[in-house]
Amino acid sequence: MSATSDTTGLAGPASQLAPPTPELRSWWATTLSVTRRSWRPALLVTGVSISVPETALELARVLTEATGHHTANSLFDLATATSSPTAFMLGIVLPALLLIAGSVTATIGWAGGVWALVGPTVTGQPVSIADAYRYGLSRLTSLWPWTLAAAFLLIAGLYAFVVPGIYLLFALSMFSYAVLFEHSRNPLLRSLALTHTRPGRALARWAVVAAVVVAFEAALSLIFGALSLILFGHPGFGADGIGLQGALIDTIHTAFAAPTGALLVIGLTITYADLRTANRS
Repeated sequence: MSATSDTTGLAGPASQLAPPTPELRSWWATTLSVTRRSWRPALLVTGVSISVPETALELARVLTEATGHHTANSLFDLATATSSPTAFMLGIVLPALLLIAGSVTATIGWAGGVWALVGPTVTGQPVSIADAYRYGLSRLTSLWPWTLAAAFLLIAGLYAFVVPGIYLLFALSMFSYAVLFEHSRNPLLRSLALTHTRPGRALARWAVVAAVVVAFEAALSLIFGALSLILFGHPGFGADGIGLQGALIDTIHTAFAAPTGALLVIGLTITYADLRTANRS
């Protein structure tokens, strides 16, 4: 079976990747096993595809700040960024193009990372990095629009109130799998169904994944904060805090955060297989 063949039903991964028992420790053991087996493709496909665009966007911000211009992060910045053609290009057009390109690349990488994990259970053969990217590219037109819709809801929730945004992060965390493997369903509603049919089970697993990702990012922040303190005498991050040199440290920090994408795709893929199996029983 090729990487682009129809995998509707996900019979293989649902039985092969799902933990053998419903206990949280069984889910954790399965996640650790898959991580040991598949961390390389998860990192090289999903992690890199997410971190490279983020690093490019951060680097563009650094270079824009170095020229004396500002990227539009607020209404005030938007007014400043339209003060001249150069400011408009560097402050609005370039970040917007990088955001679009980044979302496309991240979507391809996410789908490819999922296939790198579940493909061997479907085809019986290892999935190469090239095959994973080909699969991700083949699912771009179906997954990207729903990714934008979910991102819009998440951003709206986070800007309105933090708690609704966190809730939406949980409730919509399964939508990509509904797009990739359950083509006849509304993926946002399907994600709600998966996370709310057995909410305690879903929340426990999602919370563990979130805690691991937050802990990893916190450790990185401490490391790069200490590096910034040693080099520049200030533990802050970003151009606003410690100028161009600090922003460069922040850019390197973003690049080193690639494993967060791998952690997410592994943890959520196992969670999806577990919840789908549970909802069928």
